[in-house]
Amino acid sequence: MFDLEFHLENRPGALAELGEAMARAGVSFEGGGVFSGGDRTLAHFLFRDGGAAARAARDAGIAVVAIRKPLIRRLKQGTPGQLGAISRALAAAGVNVLVQYSDHHNRLVLICDQEDLARRASEAWSDGGTLQTGVR
Repeated sequence: MFDLEFHLENRPGALAELGEAMARAGVSFEGGGVFSGGDRTLAHFLFRDGGAAARAARDAGIAVVAIRKPLIRRLKQGTPGQLGAISRALAAAGVNVLVQYSDHHNRLVLICDQEDLARRASEAWSDGGTLQTGVR
């Protein structure tokens, strides 16, 4: 999986243009979100094929700001404290979370400033791990 960061114009239709570009290329979104502030809209979306998604966006005139390998972890849905626990584990390791959202499978998607360190610090939340809060 790959996280692509886009800066979209903050206007009606900008998100539609991104969605239509992906549809023309046969590229599916796997998760993500859009956040607006002022005249800028920041979008982060998850794709299986980051290269194909980037080409589709660029072909449509949409700038791709970054392509990153995200950290994908599973939280115990409905159990309070999960986001705080994994965030605290990352912080204790000196990792800063830059972006956080969910994918279509209810998994946590994180973009961190230190990918390898973040992977090690959050191993307890991998699909095979045991959550630090003692519940799974």
